[in-house]
Amino acid sequence: MAPRFETARFHSESGPASLFTRVRHILREPARLKAHGAHVIERLQQRNAPVEELTAFDPYLWELISADVRTDTGRWVKSTWRVPADGRDWWVVIGLGNVLVTVIQVDPWRRGKGERVITEGPLYAHVEHVNQNLMSS
Repeated sequence: MAPRFETARFHSESGPASLFTRVRHILREPARLKAHGAHVIERLQQRNAPVEELTAFDPYLWELISADVRTDTGRWVKSTWRVPADGRDWWVVIGLGNVLVTVIQVDPWRRGKGERVITEGPLYAHVEHVNQNLMSS
């Protein structure tokens, strides 16, 4: 099944700053992540993931790695956070409404700066502008 809209990824270390300010604003409080979808339940089981720890989101203890936005609107749709749990490092992908999208066990040295990450250009400028406006309204 094809996605309903195209997305682009940005890394917390390379901006746009307003996007990450907005993600941190939206996800500013600790919360219990919802793990309801078949995909995420399957991934949690396959990866022997510590469900209780990975669904106890705490923005003060977790590290924001990246954010994905809709390319048409420039608005945030999901973000990836690093959290140590059960002696392993995990990337936890959180979607709108505190929904757990997936979990990935990662090596401690992984930073999430792959070739898909947007670091400049018209889309970068658009996302910066959109999120600046959203934070000022």
